[in-house]
Amino acid sequence: MSSPSNIESSGTARSLAVALIGDPFYRTVTVACGDDEAARLAMLDAYFALALAEGWQAGRVDLADDAGHGAAIWTTDTPAALRQAAYAQREAALRALLGARGFAHFTAIVANMEHALAPHGLRDAWYLSIAGIAPAAQGQGLGASVLAPGLAAVDAAGAACFLETYNERSLPFYARLGFVAAGRYAEAVTGCDYWLMVRAPRAA
Repeated sequence: MSSPSNIESSGTARSLAVALIGDPFYRTVTVACGDDEAARLAMLDAYFALALAEGWQAGRVDLADDAGHGAAIWTTDTPAALRQAAYAQREAALRALLGARGFAHFTAIVANMEHALAPHGLRDAWYLSIAGIAPAAQGQGLGASVLAPGLAAVDAAGAACFLETYNERSLPFYARLGFVAAGRYAEAVTGCDYWLMVRAPRAA
């Protein structure tokens, strides 16, 4: 799988920023922006550019279309050392991007989610870390189609996969793709509940 051009990546990062700007996680890690939504959008644009780069380096990225209207970013069965190196590189950039308070929120939320995840035995599962479609392109089936290649790869690997979502309205969508709600958790930093959804291994 080859990396996209910088133009494609930039457009995709902006689409993810527009799609996910209202999500409690992303609002909380961009606390440095205060009420400045234009600054928040710009910060998230940079955030998702980093996430896309990490995904291309050590995971899996599927683009919604050639116009960059969205993407799905996965943590896969890539060797742990490669994943850890890519994550460390992004983490250093996030520290500078988000500012001290935003980065503290980021690390605390991630730690809370990892603690909640631990009893579920998903150490070897694939993780759908980010998925979003620009609002202007929603309602055209892009959400399901952008996830299809990753889910096919999960099935080919005989692996389980999981995701976390703060959006209760998205639960039926993910259920149609085979995910089952495995827990609802109150997350202290955002002050909001999120759902863990798991998709069991299945034959390719």
